[in-house]
Amino acid sequence: MKWSDIKFEKHSYHKEGVQARVEFPNGEWCSIIGAPYSQDFGGLYGDGVNTFEIMSSSTKKTQLGVKGWLTKRQVLNHLRYLKGKENA
Repeated sequence: MKWSDIKFEKHSYHKEGVQARVEFPNGEWCSIIGAPYSQDFGGLYGDGVNTFEIMSSSTKKTQLGVKGWLTKRQVLNHLRYLKGKENA
């Protein structure tokens, strides 16, 4: 999977933010978002350009539910991990 395979759209709440959802045939999924800080909305755990926040079928089970400030490479590594998981 390459970064260009991820189809980002405008974030539904943050007018300067981006969001994408990736789903795999094995049932795993990942939501990827990012946006610069704004007074109206606040901030996310990623700027939407160089860093991103994710929630996935894997991270939702953790205490915070998200992983933040991930680089593009880290996001892609997580997506590869999810894609390779077998259905339980």
